[in-house]
Amino acid sequence: MDKNLPLASKIIWITGASSGIGEALSYEFAKRGALLILSSRSEQKLLTVKENLPLNSDKAKVLALDLEQLNELKNKVETALSYFGKIDFFVSNAGLAVKDFVINTPLEIDLKLMNINYFSSILITKSLLPHFMQRNTGHIVVTSSLSGKYGVPKIASYAASKHALHGFYETLRSEITDYNIDLTIVIPGIIKTEITAHALTGTGDKFGKIDKTFQTAYPADKAATKIVNAVMKKKESVFIGGSEGITLFLNRLSPWLFRRFIRNHPIKKMRQFKRTIGLK
Repeated sequence: MDKNLPLASKIIWITGASSGIGEALSYEFAKRGALLILSSRSEQKLLTVKENLPLNSDKAKVLALDLEQLNELKNKVETALSYFGKIDFFVSNAGLAVKDFVINTPLEIDLKLMNINYFSSILITKSLLPHFMQRNTGHIVVTSSLSGKYGVPKIASYAASKHALHGFYETLRSEITDYNIDLTIVIPGIIKTEITAHALTGTGDKFGKIDKTFQTAYPADKAATKIVNAVMKKKESVFIGGSEGITLFLNRLSPWLFRRFIRNHPIKKMRQFKRTIGLK
C-alpha cells in the first residue's frame, strides 16, 4: 500500500456499494488508498465491484446485508468492525425510491422506504457512535437528495425519508462536536443512475425504466470524485450535480413561487427552464 495516498490505512464502510453512486464512490475511495467494506443486498454484485477496485481489491471486504431487516443490523456492525478492527468513515448511501402518487401508495410502501432510507441509516450510526466516541474520531457521510429539501409529485415517501435524514443528522451534528466526529450530508441532484428503474410504484412493483432525464444526467463517476473531495475537506453539506442545483436557490428565494413551478411535470419544466436561461 502506498502510504503517501491521502486515505491510506483508512477504513471506509459503504452501503449501496453495488451500483450507482455507491459503486462509483467505492472506486474513488479506493483510488485514494482506502480499505473498503462493501455492502448491499447482492453479494455477487459486490464481488464484481471488489474485483474492479483500482487499489487494494485483495484487502476489501464484502458484507451483504438487507437494510430492511433492522433487527440484523447491529450484528452487521459488529461484523464490519471485526474486519479491520476499526471503521474511520461510514458512508450511508443505499436507498430506494418511489414513483407514484400518494393516493396510490399504501402505508406498506411508506414503511419500506423509511426502513431502508432512514431507520437503517440511523440504526447503524447509533451502533457506530460508541466506537467513534471512544477513538475520538470518525466521519459519517450521508447521501440525501434534492428531495430532502423540497418535494415534487410522485415521490412523497422518498422525500419524507430524505427530509427525516436531514432532521436527524443535523441534530446529531450538534451533539458530536466534542468527539472530533465529522458529518457530511451529500445532496445529489439528477445523477446518471438506475434509481428510477428500481423505484417502486404503489403496487410494490418496480417502475422498470430509467427516466429520460436520468439517462443523460450528471455522470456518477464525476459525482463520486466531487463527493470524496468534499468529504476530505470535511464539508458539512454539499450539492453534487448539474444546473438543477439552482432549484435550491429558487426554493429559498420564493418557496411559494417554486412550489407552483414544480407542481406539474417538474422534470419537463426544469428542462424548459434550463433552456430558457441557456443551461444544458
